[in-house]
Amino acid sequence: MSIGRKAAHGVAWNMLLGVSSRVLQLIGTVILAHFMTPDEYGAVMFAAIVVLTASAVTSFSFGQYLIAKRGSPEIAVQAAAIHVTMGIAATLIVWLLRDVIGDWFGVPAMGQYVLGYAVAFLILDRVRYVPERITMRALRFRTLATINGLGDVAFTVAAVATAGRLGAWAYMIGALAKSLVTSTLYCYVAPRAEWLVRLRLRLADAKDLFTYGLPIMVSVVTDNATRKWDNVIVSYLFGPGTMGAYNYAYSLAETPINNVAEHIGEVLMPSFSLMEPGQRERAAVRAASLMGLVVSPLGVGLGAVAPTLANAIFNKQWGPMVGPMLVILSVMTVFRPMPWSAIAYVQAVQRTRVVMWASFMRAVLVLALVAVGGLVAGPRGACVGAGVGYAAHSIWTILAVGRVTELPAAAYLAAVGRPLLPCVPMFFAVLGLAHVLDASGLPLVASLIVQIAVGAVVYIVGAFVLVRAGVDELLRLGRDAIRRRG
Repeated sequence: MSIGRKAAHGVAWNMLLGVSSRVLQLIGTVILAHFMTPDEYGAVMFAAIVVLTASAVTSFSFGQYLIAKRGSPEIAVQAAAIHVTMGIAATLIVWLLRDVIGDWFGVPAMGQYVLGYAVAFLILDRVRYVPERITMRALRFRTLATINGLGDVAFTVAAVATAGRLGAWAYMIGALAKSLVTSTLYCYVAPRAEWLVRLRLRLADAKDLFTYGLPIMVSVVTDNATRKWDNVIVSYLFGPGTMGAYNYAYSLAETPINNVAEHIGEVLMPSFSLMEPGQRERAAVRAASLMGLVVSPLGVGLGAVAPTLANAIFNKQWGPMVGPMLVILSVMTVFRPMPWSAIAYVQAVQRTRVVMWASFMRAVLVLALVAVGGLVAGPRGACVGAGVGYAAHSIWTILAVGRVTELPAAAYLAAVGRPLLPCVPMFFAVLGLAHVLDASGLPLVASLIVQIAVGAVVYIVGAFVLVRAGVDELLRLGRDAIRRRG
């Protein structure tokens, strides 16, 4: 099977299993909201953010080295040993500083959750890291999707089962369950001969790993800052309760990214690394176009139905806070995945400094605009800042990649911009319909179903009229996949 077909099959399996498990996880998180207050949720999420930040600062993305350079088993086991050791050290540091950090940011309750999250993210997840990348390098996307899906299921089952008795602690229990399941399975399925060999630490190998991974580590840190530290800013400005609502809105806005775009993105870099020059550039533009065709209507549509959705699935304590934020943050969903194909391309051609600077620029833009927007216009202003920051960063990144590589930036921008055209009539059609249905007194769940159905029809008709070539290609890929399965 060709690399392109393996990539297409990987996307299909990632989406089939990933969407199912992530939808289950989303349902679980909505259920969990009924067992805790916004302040309790804000505290447990703050603890997770602290631990994830420590993980990002001590992670040098050795897995990308193993994929791009086809690292030997001797290098792989060194990468695993160094990665886990740094995680254990980070666990000790965040646990000792938990009360200091909590008091500093005005969230003292977060300290009680730190140790559990540290074991999950800094130890168990690091044990699985190299075996997971070895599996990814072999393009075993079905295995990846299955294990990650089982991890999401483990989180949901464990968290929901314990929420009634433990409240906010259920989130930490779910994280531990997910990390334990995925780490065990990856260590089992990854060929041991490719990573679990006799450990001999060599300075030259370690230097090569750190040199390659440093720019990507900076990217991981800034990515974590962009996606998590905005919560810290919101908590500092408005308190942990408002941060809890912001985090829920942000998580819902990420749903199209987590359920669709992320599964496509996971396939891109390993696939591009095996392609020839010239083929990579065409594949990157094509992948970005197809991703936009699928993800853009999901993000714009989510923003259109956000008020009805929030009031339908949350209680009165959460709904009025989450809905308005979700309308604004859904803009992020449209723009955030746009440069992913370009970023995967520069990693495959080993121009990782571009990734570092792009991520640094994103953190500066998004966090600065969240803070300014929050100070000027309150919590909703902070949401506007996040959306504008992601839009500006995406455009800047695509132009930067085009400047330093052979990627055609103009063609890439056109490819990701065209899918937005049919989203415009869809958004206004759903918005107008929502006002009519609200006035009619139709139950919220029924109103939500009608809005989604009408929005889907309007987008499909608009896509066939405005972006027919992209729709035809997407349909052709679907038919080919079904024919091969038959």
